[in-house]
Amino acid sequence: MIITHLELETNHLSALQWFYTHQLGLALLQQTSDQVTFQLGWSKLTFRQTNQPVAPYHFAINVPLYSLEQYELWYDVPYIDTSAPGHRIAHFPDWKARASYFRDPAGNLVEFIERKDAGYTNGYFQGISEIGLVADDVIALATQLLGDYPVSLFSKSQPKADFTVLGDDYGLFILAQTNRPWLFTDIPASAGYCRVSFTDQYGLWQSSYTSHVVPATHPELVG
Repeated sequence: MIITHLELETNHLSALQWFYTHQLGLALLQQTSDQVTFQLGWSKLTFRQTNQPVAPYHFAINVPLYSLEQYELWYDVPYIDTSAPGHRIAHFPDWKARASYFRDPAGNLVEFIERKDAGYTNGYFQGISEIGLVADDVIALATQLLGDYPVSLFSKSQPKADFTVLGDDYGLFILAQTNRPWLFTDIPASAGYCRVSFTDQYGLWQSSYTSHVVPATHPELVG
């Protein structure tokens, strides 16, 4: 699965525009008074301004193998400790992956992830490879997505009642139960608006999914 466009909401549009262009060096494709769109590998990333509270999102970016240590030097972002204080790279042997995490100015949890089974060409970023989708009933959401879209369970992760993964090494839906903390943080997963456009690796089909809009009320909310 290839995520071609991810649209999220924010209360901090100006800060995110500066961060993603200056801190991560993304190309700014479009800018209006209420939204910005960046090119991120094969994906487009859009933030849309809203006056409603927005809970932190979680999304991941595929990066080349053996790049995380170098990226820590190149990208001056607030990395999060993983296995122990001072350890910023997490190892996921079942997924054949390594990852590092940081938060952007809106509080979103962003992940750089190396995947041995995701063939990589050139460029610093392959594309957006994960988006967290949050629901009170993860099994019901997984059943809906499996029935409505040409996606399958991720073969490297066992489905659980509070955490299930759909897709492949190029694109994943990370389904988390409401209030389940995102990995290595105390950030509770909270549902909100997002729109995901995606296709297969060959462009044979195209689909889009829009999450339900749920008012955010948790004290972790940003804005």
